Amino acid sequence: MDSVVSLVLFFLAALFEIGGGYLVWLWLREKKGAVLGLLGGLTLAVYGIIPTFHPAHFGRVYAAYGGIFIVSSLIWGALIDKKNPDKYEIIGALIALAGVLIMFYIPR
Repeated sequence: MDSVVSLVLFFLAALFEIGGGYLVWLWLREKKGAVLGLLGGLTLAVYGIIPTFHPAHFGRVYAAYGGIFIVSSLIWGALIDKKNPDKYEIIGALIALAGVLIMFYIPR
């Protein structure tokens, strides 16, 4: 699988997971209504499908996705919650991203 397509799938999965989780958060924590909770659940179901398009085995895909999720969560927080990451969050995210590159993209 092309690395660009693979990264697009990882970031798309992150968008659906974080977005779905955020909708559930709004429903339960912010009392925004059950419709948002239902949409969040459906969005999370789509998230569960996206990683299946990777040819690698489950453990490797989800381990690598974890690093993408960390980076994506910080981006979401900055754009949606208006909470910019501090330098230690950025350093940690870069370390996680380095792990993704090592685990998923170094040829075996």
